[in-house]
Amino acid sequence: MRLRSILLLTLSLGLGGCAFVSELKATTVSYRVPADAGETALIRIVAQGLVRGVPYSDCIDWSKPASGLMVRPHRGIAHPNFRNLGIPMTAATDRMRRQEGFGANELKIPANRPFAFMFYNTEPGMDKDYRFVCEQSVTFVPEAGATYQMEFLQDQMCTARLRKIDERGEALPDLVVLRPTDLCSAKTQ
Repeated sequence: MRLRSILLLTLSLGLGGCAFVSELKATTVSYRVPADAGETALIRIVAQGLVRGVPYSDCIDWSKPASGLMVRPHRGIAHPNFRNLGIPMTAATDRMRRQEGFGANELKIPANRPFAFMFYNTEPGMDKDYRFVCEQSVTFVPEAGATYQMEFLQDQMCTARLRKIDERGEALPDLVVLRPTDLCSAKTQ
């Protein structure tokens, strides 16, 4: 009986540890372009919270290679550093990315295969015991050579917006379709 209890406890701790390690990786390890990416697209992400990414996936799975943190808000930093790949930027985008609580980065992502993003942010509520939470998981397939701007905003709609941008940094009028997604394990159930 005692051996069975110890075995059950060990198994529970082991499985819980796997989930913890996966979540820890998602918030501490930076996204990197996969070595086998081939053709790529450029994306500027401007977000009012954390953005994490999973290449080659239409769902969220932090154990996948190259997945990780893409944008972190620059709370309290007077002159934040942004990863800059030289994508042209409008004055409005520059103002947005420099706002308190926002973050931004320019990144290469693999083209012609799905890419999943997860956005997460919390803001204080009107009562000290409550917080507003905004979480959004989306996926799309980037086109080779295209340049995109993605915005994640904690507003009443928890907005995720993606547009192609032109050589001047201006957003093209049509939104790029983002499909909602979830954790890979939740999709199979």
